[in-house]
Amino acid sequence: MPRELELSEKLEILMSLAAEDREGPPETARPLPPRLRHAAEAGALRPLNIRVLRGSGRPIKLLRILMTNACALNCHYCPMRRDRAMRRTLLKPEELVRIFLGALRRGWCEGLFITTGIPARPEKVTDDLIAVLEMLRVRHKFAGYIHVKLVPGAEQAQVERITALASRVSVNLEAACGDTLQTVAPEKQLATTLVTLERARRIVVANRAEERAGRPRDGQHPGGVAGMTMQFVVGATPDSDRTILGRVTSLYAGGGIHHAHFSAFRPIRDTPMEGAPAAPVLREHRLYQADWLLRTYGFAPNEVVYEDSGNLPLAMDPKAAWALAHPESFPVDVSSASYERLVRVPGIGPRSARRIVDERRRSVIRGLSDLRQFGVVTNRAGGFLTLRGRRLQSVRWAQQLALWRPEDEVGARHEVYDFSPGTFR
Repeated sequence: MPRELELSEKLEILMSLAAEDREGPPETARPLPPRLRHAAEAGALRPLNIRVLRGSGRPIKLLRILMTNACALNCHYCPMRRDRAMRRTLLKPEELVRIFLGALRRGWCEGLFITTGIPARPEKVTDDLIAVLEMLRVRHKFAGYIHVKLVPGAEQAQVERITALASRVSVNLEAACGDTLQTVAPEKQLATTLVTLERARRIVVANRAEERAGRPRDGQHPGGVAGMTMQFVVGATPDSDRTILGRVTSLYAGGGIHHAHFSAFRPIRDTPMEGAPAAPVLREHRLYQADWLLRTYGFAPNEVVYEDSGNLPLAMDPKAAWALAHPESFPVDVSSASYERLVRVPGIGPRSARRIVDERRRSVIRGLSDLRQFGVVTNRAGGFLTLRGRRLQSVRWAQQLALWRPEDEVGARHEVYDFSPGTFR
């Protein structure tokens, strides 16, 4: 049985496919052009990696490609900022397509995620993205998943064309407020980014409505029906979690957006923010949890519990914080409570709540062991539940005492990164 190639070996093979076509026997090596010879040193994506997309269906492997790490912008937090000394690389549209199709033929991926720096005018970069999509969709008839990062400031016709050909499009908002964004990205305008988002959103909402009405999906012209995503850098600006989630929920209200990404700020070497403190990874995690409450659990924005600072408490998840702040809503009787009440209990998710409601119609729930079979995290949920009036656990919530709070990070070493793990989501 042949040995499975390491990821680094796969990427080396894929980069070799980017070499220009030329005449000659197949065994003749095709040298990479100078702009690609140091691609392995060009950043966290090198400029390629493979990630797994998990959604409502089965996971699929995406080849994530950074088209170029060259950028004309000088954002204080960004590893690709204009004034940072680093090797730059650029994939032409034909090279990117050749790399992706090579990975697809070998079974290394099923879909594509394209992101890019902005080395010139937004219109020029967007033309290159459109060229990639048209080659894959029209010339090569690829009907699979493609996710494209939109470039703020692109023309309306360009946004319409990309959205028509992509399964999903996304926009990096970076900050929740235009004023705070200006302090760390003086050349960016949040208003410009929001215009680009709204142009794409109109197309996505219209196409989703037509699909719900019965129009079959066209794999080569999906129209962004997988929904949009947006990204925020958490902790690079003084925006609180309340402000960030306020922006998120206001954008969700317009429809067409699938979810938000939150990336904890990391100080990048050789940037103006190299000495700034990193945002706790736990803060990023809490924002994702609160986002799930708003999108999936039926919570209203004003039900999210914040500390006086406007940030989510780090010591407990947002659902537990809400439960402890509303003792009048508990205990919940697991033998009779509605789905809507069950899903608000810490330790019970949507799937577990549905299973409880379904199973109790045809069988008797006897205790915590049965609830564990339904996926309930009973050491978290038990204190908030009764079963036919009987308490299932005497302690409602036990929190381990610590010498300092998670947000204090006492004694934590100041780490400086070459690239942030969340730069290219």
